[in-house]
Amino acid sequence: MNNDSDIKYSNYYVAFLDILGFKNLVKSEKPEDIQKISKYFQLIKEITNDLKKIEPKKNIGSIIISDSVILSVRIGTDQLENIKNLRQLCIAIQKIQFKLAEINIWLRGAISSGKAYFNATDSQVVGPAYINAYLLEERLAINPRVILDNKLITELGLDSAQTLIDRINTFPTISNEYDALKSNILFQWNHNGIPKNGLTKDVAFFVDYLVYAFEDELKLKTIVENIEQNIYSDNNIYSKYRWVADYLIASCQHHKDNMPCNIESSLLREQYNRLQML
Repeated sequence: MNNDSDIKYSNYYVAFLDILGFKNLVKSEKPEDIQKISKYFQLIKEITNDLKKIEPKKNIGSIIISDSVILSVRIGTDQLENIKNLRQLCIAIQKIQFKLAEINIWLRGAISSGKAYFNATDSQVVGPAYINAYLLEERLAINPRVILDNKLITELGLDSAQTLIDRINTFPTISNEYDALKSNILFQWNHNGIPKNGLTKDVAFFVDYLVYAFEDELKLKTIVENIEQNIYSDNNIYSKYRWVADYLIASCQHHKDNMPCNIESSLLREQYNRLQML
C-alpha cells in the first residue's frame, strides 16, 4: 500500500481458514506429502476460480497465503441480502472443506464480520473483521471445523443461534444448487426439537461440510478411511479427529433415521459401525 489513503474500510463477512498439520507436510520429504501439498494448491485454485463463474458466489473474494485461505463478501444494509451473502460464503467453505477432506487435508477456521480492507488482486487484507476471524480460528475453532462469530446473530436482527441456523439452511433459492440431501449448510444440533447424540455443543454453530459424504458410498467410505488413518497417528491430534469421528457418527445416525440419503441402509450402517469401533 502506497499511503494511508489507499486503505478504505468497508463492511465484510470475512472467513479465515487454516490447514491443520501443514507445517509437518512442508517439512516432510515423503512423495505422498509433497503431492498432497500440490493437490491442496490445485484444488484451492480450482474452487476459488469456479466461485467467480457462479452467479450467487461471484462476489466472494479470495486470498491464498501458504496454508491460509481468506474469503470475504461485502455486508450491505438489507437483512435478506446479508443472509443470502453469508449463506453463499458458508456454501463456498463447505465445498472447499469437503474436497480437501477427501484427500485427507483438514481445515479449521472462523467467520466474523466488521470493517476490513480486502484486495484480492494484490493479496492484501487488513482490519478488525480479519483479526476477529483469525483469533476465533486460533482460540475456539480447535477442531477441523469452521465456526461462526456469535455476534452475527444480533447483527442480522435475529434472536438465537437456532434462528440463524434455520435462516441460513432454509433461505429460498430459485436455483438447483442445493438439493434436499444437502439442506444443512450450518450443522443442525437437533431434529424436530430432539438433540442429536454424541457431539458436545461447545460452539453455537459450524459449517456442516461432511453432509457431502452422504452423496454416495465412495465419498463416505473415503472420509471414514481418512479419519481411521489420522485418529491414532499422533497423541497430540487425537482429540481433533475424535471430534471429526463423533461429528460423522452423529450425521450418520441422523441420515439413517431422518434424512433422505443416496446410500443403501446396509452400507450406511457398515460405515457407522466402523466409526463406532474407533
